[in-house]
Amino acid sequence: MTDPIKVSAFHFSEGFDVRFLDDLYAGDTVMAEEVFLSSLDQLEESITMADLHVILKDTESLRRVIHRMKPVFGYMGLLFVQELVQQFEERCVPERRMEELETAWHYLRQIMCEANRLARKECSRLNEFNRLRA
Repeated sequence: MTDPIKVSAFHFSEGFDVRFLDDLYAGDTVMAEEVFLSSLDQLEESITMADLHVILKDTESLRRVIHRMKPVFGYMGLLFVQELVQQFEERCVPERRMEELETAWHYLRQIMCEANRLARKECSRLNEFNRLRA
């Protein structure tokens, strides 16, 4: 039998919008884990696609990929990253020089990779919590 004190409630880590995630998942940590896993898979694929569009200097395709990334960060409670992604998307216009976008992309990419690392760690915590509750 699992100790009820040990697994009474899951608390999201610092760096995540805890209030937002608590409202979004309402204590359903199994759903949170599934969404985190799905979001992480989608994020890795999207970063790879964005890298390709930067290399190809395809601003419109880059903007579309970036647009699809925004909700992924929201589902993981990384609203500050979601806002940075929104700002970058707004810069992805044909009139903008690709060199400017490349510099901004590399900066944003670093932030997204760090967010990805934090989210993977949080997903592992969710998995462990759910395993103990099972």
